[in-house]
Amino acid sequence: MADRLPGRPRPPGAPATLGVFCLSGRVEADRLEAGIRRLEAAGHRVITAPETRNEWRYFAGTDEERLAGFHRLLADPAIDIMLAARGGYGASRLLPAIDWRRVAESRKAFVGFSDFTAFNCAALSRAGLASFHGPMVAMDFGDGEPDAFMRGHFEATLWGARDSHTVACDHGSPAGTITGRLWGGNLSMLAHLAGTPYLPQVDGGLLYVEEIGEQPYAVERLLVQLHLAGVLARQSAILLGDFDDCLPTNPKRYPYAMAEVVESLRALAGCPVLTGLPFGHIARKLTLPFGLDAELHLGHGEYTLAWPGLAGP
Repeated sequence: MADRLPGRPRPPGAPATLGVFCLSGRVEADRLEAGIRRLEAAGHRVITAPETRNEWRYFAGTDEERLAGFHRLLADPAIDIMLAARGGYGASRLLPAIDWRRVAESRKAFVGFSDFTAFNCAALSRAGLASFHGPMVAMDFGDGEPDAFMRGHFEATLWGARDSHTVACDHGSPAGTITGRLWGGNLSMLAHLAGTPYLPQVDGGLLYVEEIGEQPYAVERLLVQLHLAGVLARQSAILLGDFDDCLPTNPKRYPYAMAEVVESLRALAGCPVLTGLPFGHIARKLTLPFGLDAELHLGHGEYTLAWPGLAGP
């Protein structure tokens, strides 16, 4: 398990008060406003940090502006859930300056993916607080009609007692149940934080990883980095996402596909390696806890992942 038992976010109201912010890249205004409108139409009250609309270089404002917006929402006791507007790059620049004591004391539910994986990791390692790998305002609620599967699992995890999902997968592992700390996110971000105090030390974990737009050899290089850092050897199972657009640019000269990366990973990991978990850079995504215990049920040609929601015991 992790080096300390994580705190659990408090159950949100129904409807909830949502705080919208961005620690990373600049946000497309149309998508941001559309996402806010859809969340308000669902009955939620939405409070948006004004800095979320700022632009500086690649980012949604300067480092100081992004931090100010985040800390202002963090200090608001009315806010139940803190929703990232988008990912991209920039969250790791801010990790040393975030007030992790206040994050821990807030017991808010923090939700995001992609670059937000950096915050997920640090919330567990520095604040001892579980968070969520899930949809973001501009990307998932603001880019066209939100996916029904995504919305259903978002609501089940944050307002329900329990959620689960079954995936068809020829994993080749013996049938049985594995219990462990569920954590993970974007592979580039996990490798980026390896060797820093912000990557949590999780033993016996259920590690989920995904990536987008990287060639298979580059995906394997990131996995090997986690292996060399000792991360993979401490896990009880590894669950892989869709790896959207992770294709070789020159398959005739370098015929190395994701199926072969999975084969190599299974040889490295020494634990079950499962494919097809829908999360991350896809529209049809799960909302997964980062830091709570979950159950992985291995069946013949399939597996089921089950995890607690915030309304559960």
